[in-house]
Amino acid sequence: MEEAEKSSCQLPDVGVLNLGSGQGQHENTNQSETKLALRVDEEGNEDSAPATEELSTSKYSHPVYRELSILNGKINKMNVAQLKSHLRERNLDTSGKKLVLQKRLKSHVCQQKLKESGKEDETASHRNLYYDYYLVIDFEATCDEHQNPTTYRHEIIEFPAQLVSTKKGQIINHFHSYVRPLINPRLTNFCTNLTGITQDKVNFAPTFPEVLKQFEAWLEDRGLTSSETKMTVLTDGPWDMGRFLYQQCSISGVPYPSWGKQWINIRKSFCNFHKTEKMCLKDMLNHLGMRFQGQPHSGLDDSKNIAQVAIRLLKDGANLRVNEKINIRKDGSYNPRERVVNNITRHNFEEIKRKKGLVANNKNSNSSPDESNLENVSDSDCDDSKNEESEPLWPDTQDVKEFPDLVNANVMKEI
Repeated sequence: MEEAEKSSCQLPDVGVLNLGSGQGQHENTNQSETKLALRVDEEGNEDSAPATEELSTSKYSHPVYRELSILNGKINKMNVAQLKSHLRERNLDTSGKKLVLQKRLKSHVCQQKLKESGKEDETASHRNLYYDYYLVIDFEATCDEHQNPTTYRHEIIEFPAQLVSTKKGQIINHFHSYVRPLINPRLTNFCTNLTGITQDKVNFAPTFPEVLKQFEAWLEDRGLTSSETKMTVLTDGPWDMGRFLYQQCSISGVPYPSWGKQWINIRKSFCNFHKTEKMCLKDMLNHLGMRFQGQPHSGLDDSKNIAQVAIRLLKDGANLRVNEKINIRKDGSYNPRERVVNNITRHNFEEIKRKKGLVANNKNSNSSPDESNLENVSDSDCDDSKNEESEPLWPDTQDVKEFPDLVNANVMKEI
């Protein structure tokens, strides 16, 4: 460790390397490292790097892009101790796997250099965000290990939501309520052991229609239903909206809420941003150097941890967008020949942006509701494709085992 720290001190400071001095021109200027230049799209993902000849075109002819290619080459060669040393010097987070640290440092250096060179406006859409708020939801529902998951009617028994301000990069409010199930009013031992929800917590809880009404009043009281407020639901996987909420609304005979028709599946966003395989919540936290706080499968604790993953992605430069939607008709029914949950590709999202005015928000926008009112706590892509044919099948085989009806609605019984 001592040797590693020493080597990090010998490395030129990536933040002050000046090509004009000639130092950078004699180091790492071969073609392979020139191709390492960092380019980010508006979602914070690295585009394929420009070739040497592309750097001479009008868009990338500015010397800063050649400088960035050299700096990125140096960052790629750093070990973990060196990366952490440079991150600490810039008061940046040092948690996470090596690739996470590399991306964090590259993103910071890129923004710094572009700002110094006057090219900052070219990354404005990357710095600004599509949404003012993420509404992080993680339902818990009745379950029975002995029942067939394709026919078992799950009922929501815990309804938590964390409100994340993208401007502040933190949770600013939460809603929480237990829900009394009606079809299976007595919880199984399996359900209680898994979720930590005891029978007495649901016995005197309000029913789902009552909780939904409370929740939507909570949204309205905080100005979150206004057309001027850009907010979207964020979940860990497709099940909360595509399985639990959809089935519960059918059971309770209430319309499926408009706020739940599109959402950010953080698993897809995470693997797309960090170029990893799809990970569960625990693995995403581990990849970021974070630990799960609280009790797993507690809806309230799960939603808090999911929110922390989203906040970390936000701080590392990701611009999260909706990437899934529920495939139901206007009357709330579904087409049994189609999937219940569909992808929203980048191409699809361009149309959504146009219709909803989701041109990356300026973080200083005055259109957001008054957050002084929001802070009163209430307690009541892996998918980079641009067309449907080439995009991967989501949910994948792991999801099919848990909820087969998400992929094949034919097996879903009418309720």
